Amino acid sequence: KNWHLGDIDEAARRLIHSTRSNTNFDSLIKNLENHPALYELAFDLLLHEREISYNVHNPTIKLGVLYGIFRNGEGLNIHNRIYEQIIYDYLVSKAETSIPAGSHLFRTGIHPGSAALDMEQVLLNFQAFMKSRYSEKDRAFLEREGRLVFLAFLRPILNGKGHDFIEAQTSEEKRLDVTVTYNQYQYVVELKVWRGQAAHQRGLAQLADYLEGQSLAEGYLVIFDPRAKEKSWAQEWIEAEGKRVFAVWV
Repeated sequence: KNWHLGDIDEAARRLIHSTRSNTNFDSLIKNLENHPALYELAFDLLLHEREISYNVHNPTIKLGVLYGIFRNGEGLNIHNRIYEQIIYDYLVSKAETSIPAGSHLFRTGIHPGSAALDMEQVLLNFQAFMKSRYSEKDRAFLEREGRLVFLAFLRPILNGKGHDFIEAQTSEEKRLDVTVTYNQYQYVVELKVWRGQAAHQRGLAQLADYLEGQSLAEGYLVIFDPRAKEKSWAQEWIEAEGKRVFAVWV
């Protein structure tokens, strides 16, 4: 039959989430594990959205190009979107093993008899988890890997009935957009670091535009607030250009 966009999405989902071994992906992960500098560079490109110029004379970049991990695309980029998601999944799995014991007590958001996911409750539970499990001494860890912790927190909730796809968005707030599909429902969760009120308002406008492009009326926002003494642990619904956004600060 003729292929449609939905078929391409399904093909990508099956490829990325296959339980069968794939020598291509196995080599990708092995090369990251065997070369710490390569691992750190890929981590920074994906999780911190660092803008790095492409220079093949840099030994780490040259190694990444040799292994097919990087490419030159107006700067240094992960070679393709499939590799991006495979590396994300690998990083999330590593983060999941570092989450403190007892996190399963917070992992609710599924109501008996409902095919939908209560994403508002998921975010509230994540906020409660972060508040109870992490302290000031973990600040450096959370600034580096907080978004990975959320993705690792989310995975067992989806539990085979849903999937998440991650896309970095270039902006001053260095945000990640996570599209979650659960049964026939779709949710967009934006993860970003607090950069001040003005940047926050611009970010809300960008999220509203993204929701419009996805034909969604509501979205969700997790804000990682690095201000130790001013952290509010707030939660609220926000109106943004005709869209409703539920936000939590962690």
